[in-house]
Amino acid sequence: MDQDRLLQIGEVARESGTPVDTIRYYEKTGLIDKPSRSEGGFRKYARESVEKLRFIRKAQSLGFSLREIKGIIQCSKEGLKPCCNLVRELFTQKVSEFETKIQELEGMKRELESLLSDWVSPKEAKKKSYAVCPQIERGPKRRSAKRRGGFNSAK
Repeated sequence: MDQDRLLQIGEVARESGTPVDTIRYYEKTGLIDKPSRSEGGFRKYARESVEKLRFIRKAQSLGFSLREIKGIIQCSKEGLKPCCNLVRELFTQKVSEFETKIQELEGMKRELESLLSDWVSPKEAKKKSYAVCPQIERGPKRRSAKRRGGFNSAK
């Protein structure tokens, strides 16, 4: 395949594993450069766009936010390659965040195991009034799922 050939958005999506709408979003937010346009108005991407999208996906898989990824890309644009001190700091921060998250998850796991070992039978559940589900409501009070980054929470 000719390395200098410009790619259409569908080709970039396929080769990078990134949905078309996501590519457009990354353009809008400045994560990737805006592509040139054909006479018909179609986006035309350089091969480097595929590599940058793969980089973004890999960084996301390591737990980096788009804001953090944008900072790393900016370091690269400023000539601080292969990595700058920012990346080392971010790695250290992520390791610490993951350790905290692992502790939280282990605590939730212990709580679920405790609730499972002391399961309330339907007969017992009828003896007391519960709003929705006795198996969940009878457990110790915890922070809300939203603050914990749980179900349907915004990040």
